Amino acid sequence: MKNKFQQMVFITVLFLLLLFFFYWIFGSFLLLSLFIEGVTVLFASYLIFFDQRNATSKFAWLLAMLMIPYFGLLLFLLLGRNQQKRRFSPIQKKNQQQLTRYLTHFFAQQEQWLGKENVLSSELYHLSGNAALRGNALESLADGEEAYQRILSDIRDATHHVHLFYFIYKADDTGKELAQLLMEKAAEGVEVRFMYDSVGSIKLPFDWLKQLVAAGIDVRPYDLVNSPLLSTRLNWRNHRKMVIVDGKVAHIGGMNLGNEYRSLTEKFTYWRDTNLRIEGPAALEVQGVFLHDWLYFEQEPEVASPFIDQAALYFPTEAIEKADDENCQIIFGGPYDKERMIHDAFMDVIGKATTSIKIASPYFVPDEESMATLRRAARSGIKVELMIPGKGDRALSYFGNTSFIDRLLEAGINVYFYDKEAFLHGKYMIIDDTIATIGSTNFDVRSFYLNHEISAFIYGPSKTVVEIVNQFKEDLLKSEQVTQKQRATRSISQRIKERLSAFFAPLL
Repeated sequence: MKNKFQQMVFITVLFLLLLFFFYWIFGSFLLLSLFIEGVTVLFASYLIFFDQRNATSKFAWLLAMLMIPYFGLLLFLLLGRNQQKRRFSPIQKKNQQQLTRYLTHFFAQQEQWLGKENVLSSELYHLSGNAALRGNALESLADGEEAYQRILSDIRDATHHVHLFYFIYKADDTGKELAQLLMEKAAEGVEVRFMYDSVGSIKLPFDWLKQLVAAGIDVRPYDLVNSPLLSTRLNWRNHRKMVIVDGKVAHIGGMNLGNEYRSLTEKFTYWRDTNLRIEGPAALEVQGVFLHDWLYFEQEPEVASPFIDQAALYFPTEAIEKADDENCQIIFGGPYDKERMIHDAFMDVIGKATTSIKIASPYFVPDEESMATLRRAARSGIKVELMIPGKGDRALSYFGNTSFIDRLLEAGINVYFYDKEAFLHGKYMIIDDTIATIGSTNFDVRSFYLNHEISAFIYGPSKTVVEIVNQFKEDLLKSEQVTQKQRATRSISQRIKERLSAFFAPLL
């Protein structure tokens, strides 16, 4: 039920043992080096001629393998293989197809939920299969403590089931408080399903998880990587954050579960996050995403049947009667999809901008296409504003962010550092002040290509979009605009860190 990185340790030890073995055979370090270089060239050739990943990632891996002997090859074996080569069993595929067929049929019957005609939502529907749905009551939560308390309140009101997924769940005071509430709801007879990413939540203690199971909670790690085999999934994680209560209310956004997300941390004076509370038909879309993840690695047949047979409990259609009339479209995607749903949805939204683009992202590491799209928008007269942390939570991500600033400024894009004593973790975007997105998606290569992500697209006129626009304005008041003059005076040390971070970013 837990992952302790057994696979990574196994591959590393095996790699070192093979080095010693071949050194013993060749009896010469020079011959061993030539042999390793030959193996590296073989992997590099495969990467060039047969791998289907994007050119930026290919180039970065080639440089890593050829310029960093041994370590570059080891890193590629651990993290670099093509995610779309992964194979799933016929039972896994059948379970997913059963759930997908039901959800497609279910939403097709709810014509009263279809949102207003919108060119963009129609394009995203053809891309993803998920339509914009009307009849939602949405609430943008710009404070971690506020979002956390709303989640607790909704869970207390649960009568049938509570579904939770977190990329990072910590067994600190915050995690224990929520876990205690979940155990109380399970004791009341409420079905509780708790899922966490096995790498993101690596520090969850065994004993703590056993307490949840003993209390009647169904606990499941997402995509374990503790097999003593050469796995292809270590670097492809589920980054979603979802809470669904009785199929009527859902929470998504950037906030994981831990003390720091409520600003209970000494490292930052404040942790700025953004969550979205959804009540109405779009909450059922989030429910579908959770069940999609819950069943993804099941090896038993017909595991989707209980949710379909009791659809009135998991997909209650009366939810629309209590909701408002906001239009919301749920887009989700992951590394095993043939198309890059999240990436393409973001590019479509940005490409339709006519006056303004506002982006807040804690991790800004764009691929060439997304960088070119933003630069082209700015040069065509659209006001583009990007807000990133003024203080990073990790050196690699922080300097990865700043490594792109010069190219942004050259195109006329306004870049802002959020409060340098706080941390900006919210992930949201606003187009023309009429369309907004909130979700787990960072504006980076990892979210676009390697992670499972979920985002809500909200279409105006909408009070929630207005709230998000106002939140961006408030965040700007706590931010400092970056200038080319400031960039010109940065230290040689920072320049080196930025270059190195920019190099490694496409690998991770």
